[in-house]
Amino acid sequence: MQPGEPSARFVDIELEPGDLRLRTLVPADAPLLVEATSAEPGRSLWGPHPLGPHSLRDAQAALAEWDPAAPGQFSLGVLRDGRLLGAVGLIPERPGSIEVAYWLRPEERGKGIASRAVRAATLWARDGLAVPRIWLEIEPGNEPSLRLAERVGYRFEQRVPRHCRAWEHQDADRDTWHDCLIWTFGTGPA
Repeated sequence: MQPGEPSARFVDIELEPGDLRLRTLVPADAPLLVEATSAEPGRSLWGPHPLGPHSLRDAQAALAEWDPAAPGQFSLGVLRDGRLLGAVGLIPERPGSIEVAYWLRPEERGKGIASRAVRAATLWARDGLAVPRIWLEIEPGNEPSLRLAERVGYRFEQRVPRHCRAWEHQDADRDTWHDCLIWTFGTGPA
């Protein structure tokens, strides 16, 4: 089995002894996603739509797209006592390069949970999947994410003009785009 194969992408990491876990999410976790997004006013990790809470159908569709048994993106859930607090998404761009994205429930933000989860997912991707280049895309005004990137050990690489989509419209040509700051963890090529 190769490090990047889907079967190698199942993980269960203890972030805090007996309390906080990071584990691969599967389509059967859809009810956890519905409950986790119930108070979400914005977008969550699992795709551009819907804005706000997910229905069971939305959650099933999102997790099917983020299926770790298939090639492509997959999601690691941040769980405490069986409750989904958020997730870290791993989005392969090309061989040797993964984008990391993350989301937490609104009431769990600002507690250091995202930092622990992103750091654990980053180290696991680097060591467990043997990915040399791991990176974040951050909107320039997102101060909490910029602080997280520094805390976790990422370094600023570049600003990419009009790179990130707002997802206000289905049609990309009608949507708005904004600059993104790229922060990298690995030492691989840009």
